[in-house]
Amino acid sequence: MNQESVAGAVRAHLASVAPGTDPNLPLDSPLLESNLLDSLGIIQLMTFLADNFGIEVSDEDFVPENFTTIGSLVNFVLSKRPAAA
Repeated sequence: MNQESVAGAVRAHLASVAPGTDPNLPLDSPLLESNLLDSLGIIQLMTFLADNFGIEVSDEDFVPENFTTIGSLVNFVLSKRPAAA
């Protein structure tokens, strides 16, 4: 798993739940400010990320910093993955 694969999965998820969303959004695309995510969308996205990438999401992870941009979501997912052995 790398930055581009995570970003691609996030973009695909956003496009599936918000039809008309550009599937090539740049990493610095604002998610909360642009209303791409609302409170339900955040929960759905975190569930998708947990299921898709096998990460554990805790209540403490639901902070705005993790949802600012696609890039911040990518960094969040990569930080949650176990270190390679």
